[in-house]
Amino acid sequence: MTRSLIVLLGEVRAGMLRCDVRSSRFEYDDEYLARPDSTPISLSMPLRPGTFPPDIVDPFLWGLLPDSSDTLQRWALLASPPADEHNPFTLLEHYGRDCAGAIQFIRPEEFDSAGESGPTQWLTDSDIGHQLRALRRDPNAWTFDDTGGRFSLAGAQAKFALLHDGDRWGRPQGATPTTHIVKPGIPEFRSSALNEHICLNLASAVGLPSARSSIREFDGEAAIVVERYDRIAGEKSIARIHQEDFCQALGVMPSQKYQDDGGPGLSRMAGAMRASQRSDQATRSITRVLLATAFNWLIGGTDAHAKNYSVLLRRGQVSLAPLYDIASITPYPRYDPLRVRLAQSVDGHYRMGEIGPREWQAQAIRLGLDPEYVTEEIRRLTDLVADRIDLVCSDEAAAAIDSEFLRELRRSLAERVERLRGRGSRG
Repeated sequence: MTRSLIVLLGEVRAGMLRCDVRSSRFEYDDEYLARPDSTPISLSMPLRPGTFPPDIVDPFLWGLLPDSSDTLQRWALLASPPADEHNPFTLLEHYGRDCAGAIQFIRPEEFDSAGESGPTQWLTDSDIGHQLRALRRDPNAWTFDDTGGRFSLAGAQAKFALLHDGDRWGRPQGATPTTHIVKPGIPEFRSSALNEHICLNLASAVGLPSARSSIREFDGEAAIVVERYDRIAGEKSIARIHQEDFCQALGVMPSQKYQDDGGPGLSRMAGAMRASQRSDQATRSITRVLLATAFNWLIGGTDAHAKNYSVLLRRGQVSLAPLYDIASITPYPRYDPLRVRLAQSVDGHYRMGEIGPREWQAQAIRLGLDPEYVTEEIRRLTDLVADRIDLVCSDEAAAAIDSEFLRELRRSLAERVERLRGRGSRG
């Protein structure tokens, strides 16, 4: 039996997703292809007639869902009727109304009312605190169980999405998008939400475009609140901006997001940018990704895999999205400056202790960049990080959450970066 979902990009019908015995296929509508402002749903599915097969469609669909099999199992049981945890189509049939980017999945019988906004359920601090406590007890409880939700967020870290309006937080219904992502952090890493907030702000402070975040408490429960860069609030409505991560763009399953698991490394990501951008823009984008990799090397950021880099898609334009999901391993006991690994290799090296100026120059050449320019930019970045750590760690809201951890994070970051400031230093 074939089942179908209408795929919207923003408020526009883009095509039809069909599923037959767990095999999903996608086809753009002819009317959408004829529009001058049409945007592809993925670089792996360019605008053209014909049907895209499961080996292309499935990585994109799985990339919209959580990475945790336990979470998917829970979502499948919460769905009504129950979904199949092994079939992304049936999960998005229930949870695909508000996904990363501008994409929405609508049952055919809902299409006539697809643009209607239902009433938003406004929440108290106690409501949000209750959900954060539920996530700490059970990291698979990504949704408010009383409704099941209609949003889907990718990744391994537990989170949920909310609408922010003035000083109110709510769960929207219908076509209304969410605007912020709330994460309590990873339980086994002390104050990891605070860690992420500081590292995002540090990246922004040294000139790397990054998602905007705040750290706050809801009914005594601390969380990082990240403003969605794939949403733009207007006077009367909120627009969705389309985006996808590099695993989706390259047709790679999220289970292979790490390079040493077969996922995309810097060279494959660079190839995608050269194929989709003008030469000068691609060079700037590739340089920015390499400097983001260097930033993660500087701070001990171990999780910058291909799913933690994204592109924004608008009509025929492709641009890099801001950085997100950055955190440092340095304040934790498992940190070993010689053995800790990057998620993507630099000139074939994963261990940060094996990476120095020679490896950065060799990686720059591999990417078609000027090695001397890249080396100088990494030196400049190193100095900037060293100079901005104290400023970023003076965040009063962060100190109110866990001042002892903030002091340790400041100390460990400063110590690591100081070790790397010499020309011949290694990670």
